[in-house]
Amino acid sequence: AGAAPAEAQVGQQRRQPTTRRALQDTTRRDSLGDTRQIQPGQSLDSATAQRMGLPTAPSRSFAAPDSVVSALLERRGYSVTRYRADSATVFVQDERVRLEGEALTERQGALLEADTITYLRDSCVLDAVGEPHLFNDGQVLVGKGIRYDTCKRRGVITEALTNFSEGSTVWFLRGNVAQDSSSSRLYAGSSEITSCDLPSAHYHFSAREVKWVSRNMLVARPVTLYVRDVPILWLPFIFQDMRPGRRSGILIPQFGINDLVRPSRGYNRQVTNVGYYWAPNDYMDFTGRLDWFANRYVQYGITGSYRWLNRFVSGTIGLNEQREVGGSTGLAVRWDHRQTFDLSTSLNLNLNYASNTRVVRENAIDPLQNTQQITSSLNFSKRYDWGTLTLGGNRRQDLSTRNVQQLLPALTLSPVPIAVASDITWSPGLSFTNNTNDRTPLGELLQVTPAGGLDTIPLTADSRVTALNFDTPIRIGSFNWSNSLQVTDETNSGRETNRFLDDDPTTPDPTDSVTVGQTFAGRFQSTLDWDTGINLPVLFRGSWKLQPSVGIANSAAGQPFMLRNRNTGGSWVQQGKRFRFGVSASPTVFGFFPGLGPLSRIRHSISPVISYNFEPAADVPEEFALAIARPGQPVELRSLARQQVSVALSQNFEGKERPPEGSDTTSVTARKLRILSISTSGLTYDFEQAKEPGRTGWATQSLTNSFLSELLPGLSLSLTHDLWRGQVGIDTARFDPFLQSVSASFSVSGNTFRSIASVFGLGGARGDKGRREGRDFVPPSYVAESGRRARPGSFYSTTQTPFQSGRAFSASFNYSLSRTRPDPNRPDPGETQSLGLNTSFSPTPFWSLSW
Repeated sequence: AGAAPAEAQVGQQRRQPTTRRALQDTTRRDSLGDTRQIQPGQSLDSATAQRMGLPTAPSRSFAAPDSVVSALLERRGYSVTRYRADSATVFVQDERVRLEGEALTERQGALLEADTITYLRDSCVLDAVGEPHLFNDGQVLVGKGIRYDTCKRRGVITEALTNFSEGSTVWFLRGNVAQDSSSSRLYAGSSEITSCDLPSAHYHFSAREVKWVSRNMLVARPVTLYVRDVPILWLPFIFQDMRPGRRSGILIPQFGINDLVRPSRGYNRQVTNVGYYWAPNDYMDFTGRLDWFANRYVQYGITGSYRWLNRFVSGTIGLNEQREVGGSTGLAVRWDHRQTFDLSTSLNLNLNYASNTRVVRENAIDPLQNTQQITSSLNFSKRYDWGTLTLGGNRRQDLSTRNVQQLLPALTLSPVPIAVASDITWSPGLSFTNNTNDRTPLGELLQVTPAGGLDTIPLTADSRVTALNFDTPIRIGSFNWSNSLQVTDETNSGRETNRFLDDDPTTPDPTDSVTVGQTFAGRFQSTLDWDTGINLPVLFRGSWKLQPSVGIANSAAGQPFMLRNRNTGGSWVQQGKRFRFGVSASPTVFGFFPGLGPLSRIRHSISPVISYNFEPAADVPEEFALAIARPGQPVELRSLARQQVSVALSQNFEGKERPPEGSDTTSVTARKLRILSISTSGLTYDFEQAKEPGRTGWATQSLTNSFLSELLPGLSLSLTHDLWRGQVGIDTARFDPFLQSVSASFSVSGNTFRSIASVFGLGGARGDKGRREGRDFVPPSYVAESGRRARPGSFYSTTQTPFQSGRAFSASFNYSLSRTRPDPNRPDPGETQSLGLNTSFSPTPFWSLSW
C-alpha cells in the first residue's frame, strides 16, 4: 500500500533498503586463512560480499588432478562428485561419506565447504556444519547449517546470510532460506532483507515469508520497516519488480492506510497511479493511468515518450482529462520536443494547453499551482557563416483568470560584424516581436437587468504590441557611430476613461468648475523613432577616462519622432530634432592601509562615474503637441532645455595575503581577498529644471546601495531609500531618507568561519593543506569503529579511509523587506517581509539532513 510508484519500470535506479543486524559474531577468512572479526559499523574496503561477511570464493581448493583423476573426470555418463578433507570416513553399508577438517565437496558446479560434511549417496544429500559456505552459479550462501540435495539441486540453510544481484543493486537476505532446483528461486522464513552493505545496517525490512524469483520478482509478507531497531511502518505485503531495462507492465497503485479504513466519515478516499506501461520497442513507450478522488474528480490520461538517438530527436506527448463530480471537464495537452538537426541547428518545443483553467486550479494538490501559469514556448536557432537566426515565441495562460499572454513570433537576426574596410566595421542587428494579451481583467461594470435589478458584468480587454528594431552601429577607427530605428504598432480594446477639471474662464467665481470625464472604447498608436550619436575616442585613459559623445535627440523628450493615434485621427505627425552633448568620466582613486592578521596590506579603491548631458531648448510642432497632450492638460509647444549631472559611486576594499614564511616573494603570487564592495546608484541634478518656478534641480527619487563580500560566500545586501518626502523636483518636497526596501542573502559553512578567523590571524589559514588534499574530519567514535590505529580527532584522507565522513555543514539565508512611506492622504499599506533558510549537513558519515 505504501510502495513507490511503478514508473520505475522505465529503468530508473531503485532505492536500496538496508539491514539492522550487527555481525559481531560473524567471521570471515582472508586469502591467508586468518580469521578476522567484523566490527559493528565497519565498512570494509573490499568487495561487497566481504563487507557483509560473505566470502567471494572458497578458502580451499582441490589438488591438481593427476593422470588417474583426469581420466575419471573425462568419463562420460557419470555425475562427478569430488571430495577433499583432512580425514574421510566411508561407511560402506550406509553408503555414507563423512569429511572432517576443512572439508570441501563439488558436484555439478556447486561447491560446499565446511568443517564437517556428510554425504549420503542414495538420497544425494549433503549435510554441512561448522561455518558452511555454498557457492552455486555465482551465488553465495552461509549459515549455521546447510542441507543440500545434489541431485535435485535444492538446499535448505538455517540462519542463512546470502546475496543476489539485480542490475546495479545487491540485495542481502537473512533467515532460514530454501533454494529450489532451478537455482532461480529463493524462499525465506522469518527473514530480513536489505541492500545496505554495512554489517550494522541503518534500516531493513523484516518479513515472515519472502520469495525471490531471479530477474523477475521479489515478494514478501507481512512486512515491517525498521530504522535501526525501531519499527516504523507495517505493511501487509510488498513486491518489487526485479526485471532490468524497459518493459511493459502494470503500474503500482498508490493509496494510503486511511483509504482502506477511513478515520472519519468526512474523509474522501483516493487512489492514484492505476494504469499500464507499454514499451513496444526501443524508440517509444506509452503510459496510461487513472487517478480517483472521491467526491471530487476522476482524472485519466495517456503519456507517450519517443527517442531517436541517431537522429538526435526526443520528446514527450501527454493528453490528460479531469472530470469533476459536478460534470465540468478540463482537457490538458502537453508536448515536449527536442531536436538537433546539426551542430548549428536546433529546435526546442514546450507546448502546454488547458481548456478549463478553473478545473486545474481548484483540483490542484500543490497550493503553489493556484498562482502559476501554464507556459508554452518554441525556439528555433540556426547559425550561418554570416550570422545567427533565432525564431520562437511563448504563450502564458493564467490559472486564476482567463488571461492569455502570447509572444509570437519573436525573430532575432544577428549578423557577424562586417569589415567594410581595415578601420571600418559595421555590426547590424534586427529583431521583430509581436505581443498579444487577451482577456485582461479590467474590473466589473454595473448594469440594470430587464427585471429591474442590478447585475455586474466582468470587463476584459485585448491588446497587441508589434515592434521592429534595427540597429546599425558603425565603428570608424576610434569613433563609434550608433544608429537605431524602432517601429511599434499597438492596439487596446479596453475601456479608457479620462477625468479632468474643466474651468470656465468667463465665470467670475473661480470655485465654479466641472469635472469632465471622457470614455473611449479603445485606443491605438503607431510610432517610428530613430536615434543616432557618436562616441568620441576616450581621453586620458590612464587617469580621468573621459568619454565625450555627440548625438541627436527628439525635441519632445521621451516621445517618438513620428506617431499616429486617436488624437491625430489616424494621420502621421512628426516632431523635430535637437543636438545632445555629453561627457562622462570614470577615474579610480586608490588608498592603502596597514595589514591586519594574515593580510599584508589593504587597498581601498573609489571609482566614481560622473556624467554630464546637455540638450538645448527646442520648439514642438502644434499638431505633434496636440497628439501627445492628455485631456485637461495644457498643450506644450516648447521643450525646455535639459542640463543634467549624474554621479554614481563604486568602492572596493581588498586585502593581500602575506606570503608563507621562508618563501621567495618574487616567485609567489599573493592571493587577493575582496573584503567589501559597495555600489551606489546614480544621483542626478537638473540645472534647467531648477530654474523653473516651484521646482528644484533634484531628479532622483530613490537611491540604492549594494554590498558584496568574499568573507561570506554569496553575500548580497541591497538597501533602497526614498530620499524625498513628496515628489522629487517640487520645492515643497523635503529631504527625508526613508528605508523603502531591503534585500539580503548569504551562505555560511565551516570554511566561512575559518575564512573570517584567518583574516584576523586566528585559526588555520584558508585552503588548509589537509583540506586541499580532500581530507575530512572523522569523529573519534568512528575512528574507533574503523579498526584503524589513529589518534582521536585526526584527519583521514577520503581516498584512504573505508568510508566517507559525510557532507559538511552549509546554510543559505535570504531576507527581503518592502514598505511604503506613510501618507496621511491614503491608507497605510503596511510592510511585507520574508525570510528563507536552506541548510544541509551530515550528522554521521551515512546520514544526511536538509531543511
